[in-house]
Amino acid sequence: MITISDSLVKEIKTARRWLHRHPEISYEEYQTTEFIANTLASWNVEFHRFNSLKTGGWADIGRNDKNILGFRADIDGLPITENAKHSVRSKHDGVMHACGHDYHTALGLGLIRYFLKHSDNLNGKLRVIFQPAEETTPDGASFVCKESIFKSMSGIFAVHVDPELNIGQFSIKNGQSCASSTLIKLTFNGPGGHTSRPHKTVDLISVTAQYIVQLQGYLKSIINSSDDFILVFGNIHGGSYHNVIPSKISLVGTLRNFDNNVLKQLLEEIRKFSEHFETIYGPKISVDFPNSTPAIVNDSKMFDKFINFSKSNGYSKNVIILENPAVGADDFSYYLKNIPGLYFRVGAEGSGSSHSSEFILNENLLKPATEFIINYVLSYFKK
Repeated sequence: MITISDSLVKEIKTARRWLHRHPEISYEEYQTTEFIANTLASWNVEFHRFNSLKTGGWADIGRNDKNILGFRADIDGLPITENAKHSVRSKHDGVMHACGHDYHTALGLGLIRYFLKHSDNLNGKLRVIFQPAEETTPDGASFVCKESIFKSMSGIFAVHVDPELNIGQFSIKNGQSCASSTLIKLTFNGPGGHTSRPHKTVDLISVTAQYIVQLQGYLKSIINSSDDFILVFGNIHGGSYHNVIPSKISLVGTLRNFDNNVLKQLLEEIRKFSEHFETIYGPKISVDFPNSTPAIVNDSKMFDKFINFSKSNGYSKNVIILENPAVGADDFSYYLKNIPGLYFRVGAEGSGSSHSSEFILNENLLKPATEFIINYVLSYFKK
């Protein structure tokens, strides 16, 4: 079992604090990228910038090009104003690391720093990918997957800090691990008219309300009851005056489910339902899915190897095997289209809700989390 020195823990904490004080929103992580590049340069580690993105990049540690394991660290923050009472807080107005990506990035740097000094123990190569834009659409991972970085990669893994787990605990789910998330944009068009004569036009607000209710029922009737999904509309806009029937209404929502094959069916059925609805109620409906992040499905072989690692290294009591997948989505799923992958959660003993100004984590998570991941990486390369 590998343990890390206090000096390394201090370096990781220092990096985490800098990152937390300098958050940047998706696709604008310029300072963050320079910090990573400069940190690696000071260690004489080459930083490779992405060709298809202006921020982020990747670095390799180890000498065996025939077996490469990837680690994804997302680097972006959120457009949230942090609680000014936090002891370590954002210096950028209106931007905050409110989801723990500062921890993910610091862990990635910690792995590089450790294996830089202990590369002889690494029977393979570790590729740390510092990915921008996990928190937005289009997903940053979809652009990273256009890069030529997956050759000789046998697997990839990512972690996410979990404020509901104790420090030193880890949770994982075999198979379906996180939900898909599909952005749905619908536009309803009609002639418009006077509210005194709805029968001579298309009563667009009433029709849109009918669509919302009926779509849910339709999808539930044609999808296997064991294939859960969540469809919620978060934005509806149309009309400007009390006695004018509008000619246009926009409706925006999110569809989530856990099976990528079922997701394909759901999207096809939404289009089909919209065509039939037009025929019956009269509006013209434009259907668009601008972004669809697939579900994360953990590779069964990597999961089994992870469980065997936890048993043989005394971590069994600290590893929680989940029965149900998380409803939240993560664009890590794009990597799994290219190579097998594994996604698990790290105990963080936090407070405040994720994606809120109150979100804060216990920095002491960094030592046990780094040690766990180091030992996992070493076990991955064992024959």
